[in-house]
Amino acid sequence: MISPFSAAFVPALKTATKRAVAHVGGIDAAAVVSRVGRTQFSDYSNRQRDAVIPLDVALDLDHCAEHPFILHAMAHALGFLMLPLHVGPGDFGQDMSEYAQASGDILATAVRILEDGVVDLDEANEIAPKLTRAKQLLERALAHVHSVQVQNRPRVVTGRDAANG
Repeated sequence: MISPFSAAFVPALKTATKRAVAHVGGIDAAAVVSRVGRTQFSDYSNRQRDAVIPLDVALDLDHCAEHPFILHAMAHALGFLMLPLHVGPGDFGQDMSEYAQASGDILATAVRILEDGVVDLDEANEIAPKLTRAKQLLERALAHVHSVQVQNRPRVVTGRDAANG
């Protein structure tokens, strides 16, 4: 029998489920916000059990956690990255500061990864979230710049007086 495509991603889904359950306050809290009980949540996060969290339960749990722990793992299994639907204008200065730090970390990681001339799975898993975070920071910075363009008026950056630069 051929193993289904999803089998390779079950451990990541179980880890994501465990993180989401912990984030909402444990198995009892998770059971309150979904259609399944304690036993099912225990099975969904136990690598010794075959049960995997159903999509509707994952949606409820991630919604309660206010973070797509499980849905991110599902998207990753299909080769996709998740980005928020709405990226607000944020604080341009803060975003650029965080982007500079993230870029330095990405470059240091990339140099180390490329030392042997091969990017293996562990290395890809290490750098992918760093790249995603940098991409999100750039999207927020771009949204800020775009709002200046659309409104045709300057915006004050946090911590700076418009008269002082």
